[in-house]
Amino acid sequence: MKKTHLLFGSIISFLSLLNCDNKKENTNGNQISSVAAKQVITKRPPIKQASISTEQAVKLAEKQFEEYLPKILDDYDARPDLQESHTGDFTGDGISDVVIYFSLAPQDGGNALVGQGLALYKNTGTNVKVIAGYEPNYLFTFEKISDGKIYVEKLEYAETDGRCCPSIRTEHVLKISGGKAY
Repeated sequence: MKKTHLLFGSIISFLSLLNCDNKKENTNGNQISSVAAKQVITKRPPIKQASISTEQAVKLAEKQFEEYLPKILDDYDARPDLQESHTGDFTGDGISDVVIYFSLAPQDGGNALVGQGLALYKNTGTNVKVIAGYEPNYLFTFEKISDGKIYVEKLEYAETDGRCCPSIRTEHVLKISGGKAY
């Protein structure tokens, strides 16, 4: 019997020593094991969502633009004339964003332009979001996206220019603020 008590006492003492080394006190004064403390302190890395390709971003932007296009057409009493998608990083996050250039012709026909503009879409990596529109009251052509900037060329007529061919061309870099591009 003494041997059993001695053996039982030795086991309890041994387990108590192990348990004492494995305890830490948390801020509430409660004891937690060091394994649990490491789990509390260790942060899990965020779950990374798969990023979309530039081609997928273009398709998403074009789909969003097509959904909004009827409002633009109603505002101008127009029909679509031209639509072109361009990509490049203009938000400075290292991900290619999407610019959609569009021009509008009269609803009843003809070859005049009754409106034109740009729709700017930020690529978040998992989706696209419209961040600005550009619809100036002058003719322009889209030039490029370079060094985080969108370049357009403003077109103006000289006195002797024919209607087809404005000869005054001025480079303009767009600035984005408050949902508009200037």
